[in-house]
Amino acid sequence: MEDPTGNPENLVFPEREMLSVDETKQFIEERKYFDLKNLLADSLAPDIVEIIESLDISEQVIVFRLLSKETAAEVFSLLDHDAQEELLANFGEERVKAIFEEMDPDDLTELFDELPDKVVRQLVRLLPPAERSMVNRFMGYPEDSAGRLMTPEFIKLRQHISADEAIAKIRRIGLDKETIYYSYVVDEKGKLIGTVSLKDLLLAPPDRKIEDIMTTNFVYAHTHDDQEEVAGLLAKYDLTALPVVDHDQRLVGIITIDDVVDVITEEATEDIHKMAGMEAPIDSYFGTGFLMLGRKRVLWLVVLLVLSYLSSVVLKHYSDILQIVVPLAFFIPMLTGTCGNTGMQSATLIIRGLATGEVELKDFFRVLSREILMGLFLGIVLGLLSFIRARFVDINPFIGIAVGIAVFISVIAANMIGAILPLLLKKLKIDPAVSAGPFITTIVDVMSLILYFEIAQVVFNLR
Repeated sequence: MEDPTGNPENLVFPEREMLSVDETKQFIEERKYFDLKNLLADSLAPDIVEIIESLDISEQVIVFRLLSKETAAEVFSLLDHDAQEELLANFGEERVKAIFEEMDPDDLTELFDELPDKVVRQLVRLLPPAERSMVNRFMGYPEDSAGRLMTPEFIKLRQHISADEAIAKIRRIGLDKETIYYSYVVDEKGKLIGTVSLKDLLLAPPDRKIEDIMTTNFVYAHTHDDQEEVAGLLAKYDLTALPVVDHDQRLVGIITIDDVVDVITEEATEDIHKMAGMEAPIDSYFGTGFLMLGRKRVLWLVVLLVLSYLSSVVLKHYSDILQIVVPLAFFIPMLTGTCGNTGMQSATLIIRGLATGEVELKDFFRVLSREILMGLFLGIVLGLLSFIRARFVDINPFIGIAVGIAVFISVIAANMIGAILPLLLKKLKIDPAVSAGPFITTIVDVMSLILYFEIAQVVFNLR
C-alpha cells in the first residue's frame, strides 16, 4: 500500500487472512461448501496442509473435493506418507487419477516407494501409458539416486533454432515445465551439449542462433549419482536446476533446488539421529509407532551399554591403585567428560567438513597434523586448569601432577581420535555421522581411563 508521505518506512501491507481449522470444520458442519471452496482457493498449499492434518479423514476427503486439480496435487505431495495412503484408500478412482495426472513424476515415484507393492500395482494402472512407463523407469533407478530425484519436465532446445524461436517455444510449453529459467540444448541423439538461460535468450538478438548463445561449460549429474552428491553440486555452483544424463550422456531429466532442499533436510535429520546414537525413524515423531521408535532407540543403546562395560573392566583392573590413592577417583568424571567433549568437537568439525566437501580423504595427513597441534593447544590449557583444580582439592602435589598430565595427554589423544575416526569410516563407506555422539564418547572414556591410571602408576611409582 502506497504511503502518502513518500517514506518507505511508513508503508503498510495488508495481512493475509488465513483459514483456520475451526472455521473449516464449521463450514463443513454447516455445509457451506461454496464459501469454503472460495477461501481454499485463496489459501497457499502449505497452509492447507496444516489444516488437513488437523481434520479427520472424512473431512479431509471433503476438503480435497473442493480443491482444484493443481492445488489438490500440490497439497497431496506435501502430506506425509501415512496421510497419503489413508487418503488414497478413501478417494474414488477418478479422484486418484485426477491427482496423479497433476503430480510430478518424481513425487509419484517417492509416493510409490513408500506404499506396499500390492497397492502400487493397483495405482500404477490408473496412470496414462506414457506416465506409467516414465514412473516405472524412475523406480528402476537405485534408491537415493539422482534418477529417483529428477523430473522429466524441462525445456529442450536444438542448437540451430533462433533465440526468437526458442522464446516462442518456451511460451508454448513452459507452463507445464518444472522451470523456464534454464533451457537445455541437445543434439539429434538427445545428448546434452549446452545450457542457455532465459535472461540470455531475452537479451540476445532475435535471429541469433542458440549455438551462439548457449554455454558449453556446464555442470551435470548422472542418473546413478547419490542424491547427497547432487545436493553438493547445486550448492557448490549456486544453481537452481541441474541436468541429469544417462550412461550415453543423453539428457533424461533435471533436478531443481526445491527437491534438493528436501534431500538436505532428510540427510541432516538422518545425521542428527546417528550423532545421537539412534536409527533415524522414517516418519515424524508422532507418526512413528511407539514400538517402532523404541526399537530404533534400544538397539544402539544396547550396543553402547556393552561398550561402556569396558570402562568397568578398566576400573576393576586398576582397582588396586584406587585403593592406595583414593583421591584419584575424585577426578575421573572431570577427565572422561573433558576428553569426551574434546573428541565430540573434533568429530563434529570433520563430519561437517566431509558433508560440505571441504574435507576429503586425501586431506588425511593435513587434518591429522592440524588436529595434533590443536590437541597440544587444548591439552596445555585444560591440563594446567586441571592441575590447579586438583591442587585445591588435595594438598598432595602428586595428585595434581597426575591429573594434569593425564588430561594433557588424553585431550591430545581424544582430539586425534575424533578427527581420524570419521575419515576412517568414510574410507570404509560407512556414514561418518555414527562416529559422533555417544559412540565416540564411549571410546574416548575407555582410552582416557587407561591413560589416567597408567600415568598415575608412574607418578606414584606403584608398579
